[in-house]
Amino acid sequence: MAEAAMIAALRASPLFKDFASADVGRVAERCVFRELEKGEALFREGDDAAAFYVIASGQVKVFKESIDGRELIIKIMREGDLVGEAAALAGVPYPATAQALDDAAAVEVPRREFVALVKNEPNLALNIVAALSVRLNQISAVLEKLTLKDVPARLASYLLEHARADAEGGEYVALDVTKTSLAAALGTIPETLSRALRRFADAGLVASEGQRLIILDKPSLRLIAGSQDD
Repeated sequence: MAEAAMIAALRASPLFKDFASADVGRVAERCVFRELEKGEALFREGDDAAAFYVIASGQVKVFKESIDGRELIIKIMREGDLVGEAAALAGVPYPATAQALDDAAAVEVPRREFVALVKNEPNLALNIVAALSVRLNQISAVLEKLTLKDVPARLASYLLEHARADAEGGEYVALDVTKTSLAAALGTIPETLSRALRRFADAGLVASEGQRLIILDKPSLRLIAGSQDD
């Protein structure tokens, strides 16, 4: 069961997207399957980055902690996402902590084994460059939101980024993280986030429906987010 889960996770990751099934299976033989309970750390800031991880199931938050104990969530990782790859490949300590938001699992890819594999797989090296470029853009986007945008603008950006199409042709955002985690990801506190959500609902921009937030007025959300993109 673990081997099948590892292969599925690796195939969903950007690093191994070009690999044949048999080749992914051989990569999985070098890896370790890690099961995490809610709240358990995959690694902590400052630990030696002897491996990187591919999320197999659940959600893992990557965050830094300020001197006063507040969390800044850099990214919430889901199935197929890479965690800790930049530090592992550079041979430096992890710059942030990765912790399970719920029961989760991840594939541990040892740095030494991976570096040996790269030497024989040119496509893998190209995929690494692409994956690291995506991560750099993600970090830049987080910094921009936290320094240049207020909370409503950050919330609007988050809703636009995570909107999914439903069967009726509308769009929604799945509320699959706690309000505390979402607030931390937006660089605010739950109370401020709740007020922003209420204002959006009162203005007819969104509507709550169980564990979903229905997008009612996407153009207005774009204006609040400061984006005119389609």
